[in-house]
Amino acid sequence: MENNPLVEQVVKKKKDARYYLNIVLIVFAAIAIPVTLFVLAFITDHPYFVYISLFVAMFCIYGVWYFVTSLRVEYEYAFLPSILRVDRVIAKRKRKPVVKVDVKKFEDFFPYSDEEMSKRKLAKIYRVAPEEFSEKNYVAVYQHESRGKCAIIFAPNEQLIESMKPCFTGELKKKLYREKRL
Repeated sequence: MENNPLVEQVVKKKKDARYYLNIVLIVFAAIAIPVTLFVLAFITDHPYFVYISLFVAMFCIYGVWYFVTSLRVEYEYAFLPSILRVDRVIAKRKRKPVVKVDVKKFEDFFPYSDEEMSKRKLAKIYRVAPEEFSEKNYVAVYQHESRGKCAIIFAPNEQLIESMKPCFTGELKKKLYREKRL
């Protein structure tokens, strides 16, 4: 393994039913609002509602574009020596940090399973994987100073996992070796 100080991985969030439902609702609202104003112009006999509806329609077209592109989410995993940082990138125009944790604080690291997750009491779960409930996901459990026990559900590739392994505590390495996960 080469000694690379920085390992990055970008994963795109999968489009699910919620994604398409949001698009349908946004488009419906963008059509309904100007049409309502246009109809209101004939009902109230005030022609300025026609101009308002055209003006609002232009803003709705921009709004649909902005909101639909904002639904495109990527997660960027960056691993510097012993620090895992996860950012949410929205439409490649806005970056929001989600979590930053020292890998040496990991108490457990395992492939995702509903059964295993239901056994644990967690104060906070960061879901930063392309698919929420996938067997390709991994879970890292750690103790946060103020929040308590937290978990990160993410989808690291082999390179990212291999670069994190040397930073695991001896206790975690023994546990993973016994359970044949390492």
